[in-house]
Amino acid sequence: MRKFLLAALLPAGALALVGGMALAVVLLDSSSGTGTPGEAAASTPEPPGSLPRLAPEGNVCQGLLRRPDPSAPRVFAPEYTKRLDVAGLAIVANQDVSDEALEIARQTIERVFLNNDLEMSLAEEGAYVIVAAPDQGVLDLPEFRCLENARSQDYFSHVCGVADRADYPVVTVNELDLLGDRSGPCRGLNILFHELGHLVQGWTLPQADYFDVRQFFQDARNAGKYEGDYASTNANEYFAEATQSYFLDTDPRSGRGRAWLQQYDPAIYELLARVYGD
Repeated sequence: MRKFLLAALLPAGALALVGGMALAVVLLDSSSGTGTPGEAAASTPEPPGSLPRLAPEGNVCQGLLRRPDPSAPRVFAPEYTKRLDVAGLAIVANQDVSDEALEIARQTIERVFLNNDLEMSLAEEGAYVIVAAPDQGVLDLPEFRCLENARSQDYFSHVCGVADRADYPVVTVNELDLLGDRSGPCRGLNILFHELGHLVQGWTLPQADYFDVRQFFQDARNAGKYEGDYASTNANEYFAEATQSYFLDTDPRSGRGRAWLQQYDPAIYELLARVYGD
């Protein structure tokens, strides 16, 4: 059974408007699921204490306090030696990540923004996607090393994906999950749809839609829906999980895809159909 945790940190301006983005963390119960171990990366990760840090900019600990000049070229950590650009968003990874995973990430982004222009606002913000190598945890990524301590090591030990802001809005996904490998942190589920949903809600939704999402979430909870599901956590995860269902499914074994969402929660389905343009 998947287990999920959320830690939210909202930008000040977002409190008045569209909710900004949070450190949205999806965790997996380490006792659940089986699978064939993924192919190990070529290099062995160093002990956490010896990892270099981005200082002082470029990390999520100061992401709300520093905003780079939007006219300046985006600058990423030098270890991201692979990069693709699609719809104005960058996809970055280190040398151990396969080109196949980057291509799947590219296709995922193209699918989400196929029938809308939501990517324009995200591109203006400099949003990007990190594809982590199979042997990388969230705290191995330069944007998140500032969070490193004994407690966070345990907290982040089974992370599926993260949405936050460093210098720019950023989401993470593991290569194994993009490849559908059941040994991945999210058991081979392409959680990038979910994480892109966080970016869409945080940086592109009009105020009216943002508050509609909150109302639909409360209505669904009052009706007893999503009991025990991650979508019941809060309105942000409700929207992101609905996005996951709209484009793929929230669990390959459950069949909770678009048809299910339309029948189970028509209010959020109709909003997504209008927002994403499908």
